[in-house]
Amino acid sequence: MLVYFGDFLYDSLLEAQEDFGTIEEVDSDGNLGVKMDLPALTRLDTVHKGIEEFYRKRNNGWEKSWEKAKNGNIGGYMRLTETKYLFAEDNGIYGEGDEEDLKYFRPLDYPSPETYVGFIIKPDIIYKSLYYMSVSNYELNNLDLDYNGYTQMAFEARIFNHWQLVLLYYMDGTGIGSVETETFKTEMPKIFPGWTWENFIAKFESFRLSNKK
Repeated sequence: MLVYFGDFLYDSLLEAQEDFGTIEEVDSDGNLGVKMDLPALTRLDTVHKGIEEFYRKRNNGWEKSWEKAKNGNIGGYMRLTETKYLFAEDNGIYGEGDEEDLKYFRPLDYPSPETYVGFIIKPDIIYKSLYYMSVSNYELNNLDLDYNGYTQMAFEARIFNHWQLVLLYYMDGTGIGSVETETFKTEMPKIFPGWTWENFIAKFESFRLSNKK
């Protein structure tokens, strides 16, 4: 059984809220797990190990958020979609003229109203990595993480807003001085004592698909 990232995330957020007093608000929501036979989920699990276990034993749709201060601009958010949307015939994103992979992109996580993280699921192949997409350009950005790596890094980032961008900036070397990166590096140790940027990056490198070849 794979380690369930949500349990560790809940404990960490609760500690920050009740013991450290660095978080004011934590919210959660989720549906019951999938009961019906779902071949598409089983097929996805052959590439992204652990996702079927989550959707069957945990939640068919799950959401968690936190705020450093109520109505503030520092916080975190994660919303894992329901299977009916994950495996929908049309993702509602692809348009004529877009790159072909976008047609087969299926969002798993909605980090914000303007961004998606998801799988590329084609009839003959499922890509091993998850991809990040913003509606500002509709480009698919390789996160170099499978489902397990993504959820484990979500915990390491405590689902801090824009943590996916921080990793993308890190990988292409353009993140030095970026607002998202500097905010992340500055705020995380204040909110979660003991957290370090060095350990975060080391963990990411351990999960990267390109390091496992």
